[in-house]
Amino acid sequence: MAVVVLAVGCRSAQAPQPVGMATARSGPLALSPDGRSLWVVNPDAGSVTRVDTGTLVADAPIPVGEEPWSVAVAPDGTVVVADRAAGRLAVIGPGGHLTHVSVGPEPWAVALSPSGDSAYVTLASGGQLVEVYLRTGTVTRRVPLAPAPSALVVVPTPDGRGVSQVVVAHLLAQLLPGGGPDQNYGMRGVLSVVSSDMAAVTELSVEPYTFGFANLLYGLDVYGGSAWVAHSLNQPEEPAGFNRMVSTALSEVQLEGAEMLRAGANPRSDSASARVESASTRAPMRLELNDPLFSTPVNSPTSVALTRDGRIAYLTLGGSDVLMGIDVSDPAAPRLIGFWPTGMNPRGVVLSRDGRTAYVMNYLSRDVSVIDLSDPRNRTGGTRVKVVGETLDPQTLTGKRLFFNANDPRISTLGWISCASCHPDGGSDGTTWTLPEGPRQTAPLWQLALRGPPFHASATRDELQDVEFDIVNLMRGEGLAKGPSYPLLGAPNGGRSEALDALAAFIANGFRVPRAPETTGDAVRGRQVFASAGCAACHGGPGWTRNALPGEPGTVAGPGGEQVEAVLIDVGTYPDDQPGLGANGFKPPTLLGLHASAPYLHNGSASDLYEVLANPQHVGVVPGADFHDLVAFLLNIDGETEPFE
Repeated sequence: MAVVVLAVGCRSAQAPQPVGMATARSGPLALSPDGRSLWVVNPDAGSVTRVDTGTLVADAPIPVGEEPWSVAVAPDGTVVVADRAAGRLAVIGPGGHLTHVSVGPEPWAVALSPSGDSAYVTLASGGQLVEVYLRTGTVTRRVPLAPAPSALVVVPTPDGRGVSQVVVAHLLAQLLPGGGPDQNYGMRGVLSVVSSDMAAVTELSVEPYTFGFANLLYGLDVYGGSAWVAHSLNQPEEPAGFNRMVSTALSEVQLEGAEMLRAGANPRSDSASARVESASTRAPMRLELNDPLFSTPVNSPTSVALTRDGRIAYLTLGGSDVLMGIDVSDPAAPRLIGFWPTGMNPRGVVLSRDGRTAYVMNYLSRDVSVIDLSDPRNRTGGTRVKVVGETLDPQTLTGKRLFFNANDPRISTLGWISCASCHPDGGSDGTTWTLPEGPRQTAPLWQLALRGPPFHASATRDELQDVEFDIVNLMRGEGLAKGPSYPLLGAPNGGRSEALDALAAFIANGFRVPRAPETTGDAVRGRQVFASAGCAACHGGPGWTRNALPGEPGTVAGPGGEQVEAVLIDVGTYPDDQPGLGANGFKPPTLLGLHASAPYLHNGSASDLYEVLANPQHVGVVPGADFHDLVAFLLNIDGETEPFE
């Protein structure tokens, strides 16, 4: 059984890697140990591509599954790919033979042991770290973690032969004691440090900044005694605005075992050794990257990579289409080196062993940027190598690019915010924002076409093209349609702009529901409870909600003109003295993906489903003895669960 200790800055006997020794870091691209081959995942095409780093020629893509998300390369040339949608690893042997290993739902990231014999995989659904022995394709160990584990780093032992520890970032922030998802300082970013035998887990925190709390921990690297995390900062309290809601940061979190590093390391130089020794005594570095000292606003940090001497950190900014370099060699005075343009929506970066070349995976331009870093004055985007052909239709591709981009002035002023800032890959950021309608927990967009319209908890939008209102009024973009925005429930916005229609079409159909943990006997019994209790009256149909537009867009506003009141149900969750919309109730939410969308209710006030079922609307409907089975079923509902009519 794993031992979980909530701590900040605690120490253990687990030693981080010596100075200059490479860690194994997860990501959407990976270099072979000899540096001659670069492997890149193609999530929308279900394939991976090898690029020859000498000739910069890409081989033909290799089909590996449904949604390859992370890739790693072993010393013998074996390529291991985490396939999120299929719940398995795809393993390509040195001879090209492809095999698969089932690991569980939503494998987000994969990294290998120094020998390449074992793979470590994070499961975003269910929260686990899984160890797989690749020689036999066998899952050897599992350890439960906090929710939403994402990126990971495998830290070697001082001799470079074994695993010292595995460091895991968790995508979504977790509650601080007495905090809440509606408070600027109510949440914390979380890292899990897992011992080499996977018998103990220590949780470390990225504490709130003055700007807000750390969230969306996408990027992770480890150097010496510290983890470096690229993440967003959320500030949900009033005043809301495009330049206050989200920001970008790079945080250093000191790991346990810094003393062991000094005892067992073989540093490259005395100065490098001194820098690592000082890391155990100084305050960790915390850089708010939208601060004027560093840059103009940047959006959606997706990865971070440190040079082998730990002096420079390179970040990909997915919403800004740039690679950012920061000199972190002086902890008291970090310095912006500059920006290099990339392709569309960069998701990962790896560095050559000499640190002179950066390879950047550009998700939505389907290529890799090869950037020369040797001349600090060089600010070109380098060479772009196409790795896969386009598989999406033109409208879907246009909508997807708009969704993830903050640079387009039609979407955001000064590049501060994108749709993905609150809806990471279509999900929820777990944050309760203070909006004109009242406090609102970000709702996931999975399979939205099955669930609406009307949209939003208060049924204030009768078509997805009403996102134009949010772009103009909240994100302060110029807008995708010419002329003023129409009232939300007034004249339809559909058909006013090809770009707006493309964004609406992508939001409606572009995101699948994450696969739920495996069905248990409790969940099977819970389905029977769901049926007998009549839950389908509010949560039936393919969208798992009775929400349905009672007429054509532009004709459905209730007497107040602000809501589609015909779909609202008063469940007693809105205080009488609270301003905004809620006195008439809310539309029934979908049950799709509940395992990945806590907290619950319109304001995020229910941390789990037991609190939801304690609502007066549910009390007496379901016998208390059946709560456990019902919750097990609710947490098991995904896109493959048979719905009730």
